[in-house]
Amino acid sequence: MSVLPKALVDHARAVITLCRDQDLTVTTAESCTGGLASTSLTAVPGSSAVLDRGFVTYSNAAKMQLLGVEGELLETVGAVSEEVAVAMALGALAASGATLSLAITGIAGPAGGTPEKPVGLVHLAAARQDGLVRPKRYVFAGTRDDIRLASVHAGLDLLLELATLPDEDEEEEDGAATDVQPPTS
Repeated sequence: MSVLPKALVDHARAVITLCRDQDLTVTTAESCTGGLASTSLTAVPGSSAVLDRGFVTYSNAAKMQLLGVEGELLETVGAVSEEVAVAMALGALAASGATLSLAITGIAGPAGGTPEKPVGLVHLAAARQDGLVRPKRYVFAGTRDDIRLASVHAGLDLLLELATLPDEDEEEEDGAATDVQPPTS
């Protein structure tokens, strides 16, 4: 029996099914969701064929040690930023060898927000081994749990999106994928 909302498990099932059918593996790098994305994926029977590993990198030190996020980047733009979400996604790919990654960093509240970075601000990034990266920015409302759940749903959508994009570059549109090479070390 799952302690997670049925809608979240169903959403995760869609990711697991698509990735299993396409022989894709997934790794996650999570901050404000604290492993909830990985938990949702492992709630699905057969997830071991898809989920390689999950990194919970709540602290900046963990982001640097486990994912190779540069300390200077964290100091310059802060942990809750598009740049750090992208670095987390690429770092998770490099550390795991999975074919897809999802990174989530944000401010779930109830405290910690500022006018520039309010409670509910979440940056996501999904990346593929071929170098395709898609960042997304959201500002969710509600309780801490509401924000964390909405973040994971958005992240699962992003994984589905990246898993279904062809390998060749698509015409770019607003929020289009960015071609970035994963770090080699």
